[in-house]
Amino acid sequence: MLAATAAGAVHGEEPQKDRIRLDTEYQTIENFGASDCWTMQKVGTWSMAARTRVADLLFSTSSGIGLSCWRFNIGGGLTDQITTPWRAVETFEVAEGQYDWTRQAPERWFLAAAKARGVPQFLAFVNSPPGRMTRTGITYGRPGKDTTNLKPGFEGQFARYLVDVVEHFRMNPEQSERIAFDYLSPINEPNVDWNGKSQEGCRASNSDIKAVLRALDAELRKRKCRTEIAGIEVSGLAPLYAAADKMSKTYGAPYGNYVDEFAGDKSVAGMLKHRFLYHDYGSDRLKGQLVEDRQAARRKFDQYPGWKPWMSEYCVMTGSEGKGGGRRDLTMNTALDVARILHLDLTLVGVTAWQWWTAMSGVDYKDGLIYTDWRKPGDAESVIPSRLLWAFGNYSRFVRPGMRRIGLEGAGHEVTGLMGSAYKDEKAKRVVAVYVNMAAQAKRVLPEFEARKGAWRLKSITPYVTSDRAGDELKEYPAAAPGGVIEIPARSVVTLVAQFG
Repeated sequence: MLAATAAGAVHGEEPQKDRIRLDTEYQTIENFGASDCWTMQKVGTWSMAARTRVADLLFSTSSGIGLSCWRFNIGGGLTDQITTPWRAVETFEVAEGQYDWTRQAPERWFLAAAKARGVPQFLAFVNSPPGRMTRTGITYGRPGKDTTNLKPGFEGQFARYLVDVVEHFRMNPEQSERIAFDYLSPINEPNVDWNGKSQEGCRASNSDIKAVLRALDAELRKRKCRTEIAGIEVSGLAPLYAAADKMSKTYGAPYGNYVDEFAGDKSVAGMLKHRFLYHDYGSDRLKGQLVEDRQAARRKFDQYPGWKPWMSEYCVMTGSEGKGGGRRDLTMNTALDVARILHLDLTLVGVTAWQWWTAMSGVDYKDGLIYTDWRKPGDAESVIPSRLLWAFGNYSRFVRPGMRRIGLEGAGHEVTGLMGSAYKDEKAKRVVAVYVNMAAQAKRVLPEFEARKGAWRLKSITPYVTSDRAGDELKEYPAAAPGGVIEIPARSVVTLVAQFG
């Protein structure tokens, strides 16, 4: 039975022929991930059954979305100065060089759960240094002329603290929590003021960032720690290729022009291992940003061959129509908006990793893959998956680390209708094509696979569908025979897994 029949075929129109070129290769995918910020410090206290369900949804490659990277937040310390209690996190540090490793127990449970379910990569990240290392004594800044909240001369202490944490996990006597962090991100959104009291944050000028990178690189080398620096988690695409004029004027130091400043500075470029991390905020409006900002970013990265951009954080704050991230949305409306952004980051910017902001949310905002209405002990431990979870899973479950993006060409592809991208698993002789259909009508595609080398014989194509229809949560439909027409339902994300012999 053809997948088009199984999913409700569209009749009366010619199928769109899409060429999937196995030998036209682009970037190698490194991971798809999400963070534990900040909800897991609460969810990790729940019953084992509820925790397990959340972990399965996030990490399982059979019953969940199979994240291939888990972002662990190293907290800066609890304080009643932060007005949103869920947005302050314990710090392991008790005093300089002294630690209480029993802290962050709920988050550590999810670290162990990710490891147990086979998540292959882990990233530790910091929103702020611990309060004792900051100018304000707390984990956010203040108005004034300070270019950063890190105390002058504390780069070395901050670096030692970070490496102490990742080395503890690498040598953890608790086997289930023995985590070899692949990446360590010391700077988060340096081009934001972080003077508010709602959460941790620490701005940093370009020279402040370089001072931290040099200290951290020296400490990692000294300790022979294999964790790599992941930097620098810039907020927005435009600051990658343009100056952050407002920040520069306010604090009297350069911010922005990040690719030139870091990829173009040989004294620090090697410390970043040719990875550059940015966040999608401020670049998600359909008109004037969605395509244009990504094309501009790609042109800038093209000036530095070999660099691998990562999109390392996003949730809906503005959205394609500029309506903002307020109000929780469990439907395909948000799922499709995000899937389109994901597609464009992969195909226009050429990212090798894509990571959602917070895996689970307890608020009325478009910031979670999974939601909960739980607020305090005694409340129902509700676990509410969104369609966004499953839309993201079309990429994270099937496009695994090491796969190469390959050519997919179709005459009818455009950002308000059908979009597609394809990925090749050379060893397994498998091609994964992910389609995003924004249109209110179903589309019919006829995939044609082209290879100039190697004897790859197509055996079958299995579709997995995410839509608003009941049950369409990465639902597997019957495989199509070679040469079959595939339906991409209206307003859906569909993964086609093509198996070759």
